[in-house]
Amino acid sequence: MTVETALEHARRAFALRKYEQAVEFYATALELQTKKHGEDAPETANLYFSYGKALLENAISQASVLGKEQPENGDEAEGKPSGTGTNGKGPILSFSGDADEGVDLFGQAAIAEEDEGDEEDAEGEDGEPEDDFNAAWEVLELARAIYEKGKDEDDEVKMKLAETYIALGDVSLETEKFDQAITDYSEGLVLKIDLLPISSRQIAEAHYKLSIVLDLTSGRLSDAIMHAEKALESVDARLAELRDGIDGKLLPAPSQEAKADKKGKGKAVGPGVHADSMRHLSKSQMEAEIKECEGLKEDLALKVEELKTTPSEPTESAPAMAARALDAELNAKPISVPGQPAVVNDLTSLVVKKKKKAAEVDAPAKRRADDREDDGSPTAKKAKLEEDAQS
Repeated sequence: MTVETALEHARRAFALRKYEQAVEFYATALELQTKKHGEDAPETANLYFSYGKALLENAISQASVLGKEQPENGDEAEGKPSGTGTNGKGPILSFSGDADEGVDLFGQAAIAEEDEGDEEDAEGEDGEPEDDFNAAWEVLELARAIYEKGKDEDDEVKMKLAETYIALGDVSLETEKFDQAITDYSEGLVLKIDLLPISSRQIAEAHYKLSIVLDLTSGRLSDAIMHAEKALESVDARLAELRDGIDGKLLPAPSQEAKADKKGKGKAVGPGVHADSMRHLSKSQMEAEIKECEGLKEDLALKVEELKTTPSEPTESAPAMAARALDAELNAKPISVPGQPAVVNDLTSLVVKKKKKAAEVDAPAKRRADDREDDGSPTAKKAKLEEDAQS
């Protein structure tokens, strides 16, 4: 099997949400690629990223038996926080549709689904979701390290680095490592803001994911509200741009020419960086996206309102509050109030009384039994003498 064949199978399996098969085919492709180029070669970065995403989705899919629901629509498989992201904090929203990798995976999947019956079953051995989460993190970290080296030479590499940070944030969100998720989402957001306009749905997605994890972090409610509002602003800007597109008022596309950095070196600006531009959309596609964004805007507005009505969180951690309450209970003192008797904590119910010795408890019964056998009273003695005389 060649790298290209393995990748084709992997992409199709991923599009059909058959993540175990996707993981195996991506692993095969990666093994062949690393033999040819080496493990740290730039040519392997994209494969590491795709493999890591497949591992993440497979872990989420396996964890669904614990109560997490899978997305109903195929177009929601990517581009949204999943699983743990909600945690009872509101709906998961899909921001996909404006930044595909240039391959219509779901179009291919629809055509190929009829042939799936002839595919070799690649289910593999059952694995633990936690293992796949850990593997996804490690593989995505390899991709991040490679992209990091080339981010200053190519904006497309910089964009892939941003996407890798977002994917790492997804792993940390799923495994409830919220501090790490905040760090990675923030890094990805900074890079995307540098590359994309505010109207990009990728910007809205990054802000929204940050709002989710901040909402799940103690003491970060105000930050969660801020990022939810920025996600809403981004969707508003997208809607305005789409309406301008329908009216023919779009501004000229940004130049694709190389731009110079501080050292005077040219930096390549490929079309992939501006993949979310709506200039390639037809009028009917713009109308469809306007309808979609209006629903997204409504959901985000509800999310912002929900966050704003959330009670303020205590700054003290739960363990600290419990320790303080216990300490107060154990060291409670009588409280004197003028005109009222002092309040005294009655602890008698907590005192274990010493039991009487068994001999003392049973003594009355034993004494009654002895009296019946050998009574030493005068009446008893007289009766006994008369009985002896008669005999």
